[in-house]
Amino acid sequence: MRVSLRTALIVLAMSCAGLLLSGCSSAPSVTGVWSASDGSADKVIGDDGQCSGMYYANGSVLDIGGGETCTLGSKESDGTYPLVVRQPPNQETLEVTFDGDTMKFNSGGKQIVLTKR
Repeated sequence: MRVSLRTALIVLAMSCAGLLLSGCSSAPSVTGVWSASDGSADKVIGDDGQCSGMYYANGSVLDIGGGETCTLGSKESDGTYPLVVRQPPNQETLEVTFDGDTMKFNSGGKQIVLTKR
């Protein structure tokens, strides 16, 4: 019984330390429908990571057909989050920032702003 309690306390302490180191913030949610500043079609990102309209090449949406997935990584030291967009065989990593209901990234020298609807 004591071993279980000790293990639980160690896990709790490690979890608390992890939260302190991460600034007690969780990653923003990318799930939803997003409208784009570049006039392209709405982007949709599902809870399961399936997405559409998110693959950009040189500042423009590129859709070669087939499914897309979007995976948001952990916050980087510069405040950006890596958003990995895959549409096999293509893959890109967008360095995105969040401000409320907006997500910003650069592609092909253009800043793209997505606003959650």
